[in-house]
Amino acid sequence: MGVYRDKSSGNYGIRFQYYSREFKKIIGPDKRAAEIALQEVKNDIRIKKLAGQKWEGFQKLQRDTTPRTFADAAKDYMEERATNKPSTMVGYRSILNRHLLPVFGKIPLSAITSSQLKKFQAKLSDGRSERRVNGIMQLLRSILDQEYKEGRIDRDPSISVKRQEEPKADIDPLSEEELDLVLGNIDKHYRPLFTTLAFTGARPNEIIALRWSDIDWQGKSISITKGRVRGNEGKPKTRSSVRVIPFPARVEEALKEVKASGIASLDDYIFLSKKGKPIDKHLDRIWARALKQSGLRHRPSYQLRHTFATQCIIKGFPLPFIAKVLGHSTIDTLIRHYAGWIDSATKQYEDQLRNAFANQSVLNENSQEQKSYRKPEGRHSQALLRMAQS
Repeated sequence: MGVYRDKSSGNYGIRFQYYSREFKKIIGPDKRAAEIALQEVKNDIRIKKLAGQKWEGFQKLQRDTTPRTFADAAKDYMEERATNKPSTMVGYRSILNRHLLPVFGKIPLSAITSSQLKKFQAKLSDGRSERRVNGIMQLLRSILDQEYKEGRIDRDPSISVKRQEEPKADIDPLSEEELDLVLGNIDKHYRPLFTTLAFTGARPNEIIALRWSDIDWQGKSISITKGRVRGNEGKPKTRSSVRVIPFPARVEEALKEVKASGIASLDDYIFLSKKGKPIDKHLDRIWARALKQSGLRHRPSYQLRHTFATQCIIKGFPLPFIAKVLGHSTIDTLIRHYAGWIDSATKQYEDQLRNAFANQSVLNENSQEQKSYRKPEGRHSQALLRMAQS
């Protein structure tokens, strides 16, 4: 057994004999990786021998003329997921082209080490949020995990690379007064859209995908069945995101205002650009301008969803109902994000809990007193009473 270097490619490989049969496998440009692979083979053969079993790892160690690279694995991974939501695939392609392929594309899969991945993650962390880094690393993990499960690599080097701890979501809602102020300063054409966001708690991609057929005027509700991202329409974020949202009077007024504007859409979309086309871009510039005119600090327009959630909590709506309207599968996410507001909103119930059983307690005490002073019966009871009174 030993490590050798292939003269034609410059890559390192391993060779060994098993029952007079010689096996070879190209590992990659890293000699240390080849040494580790060889040691793993030795250990595997030794364990099988001690167990009285035949080692069958030779099926994975047939000589590779062209080592499978990360780019090959990424290509297969993407082709197998071609039916995913278009927005998801756009995100995957962006991560691959900007981050993963330039670094790992030409490297044989068997040559990728945990150390390389940890260094790559550390470099990504410079100037990027923990959430963004985890998103990039997750795609890398998924590709390597698939290769491992398919038996194309003997180990998954990403297992020992830990996810970065992400900070809690930045919840910075507006007060009712601030919300009224900023909505009053929104560009009139887009005000109905932002009003609908503010008083339904729906995600922006869900609102810009709405069509008039999604509105139930009689039931005063909106059906959320899709989302729209960068011009691509697909299913909502999660299965629980498919839902029906009741809308209040302010949303009804906003929808009627759009209806009366007379701007027609070929695909029946409700919210359009000023040119009558479906909205494909974020509207944070319009939102930021309104915040500035209102004299309020900047915060993303996504805070309208948080504003809706916190106002519902403050007004005492049941948490399961709020979670359902927001499209959460359970109330866990709601509690995790809005724990502070939930604590504040439930303080009013503390005194109610303290006093909830007060009347019953008084009744019990009176009942005990009556039992204590009940007139004793019989000679022994009369004697005990005289002793107690003396």
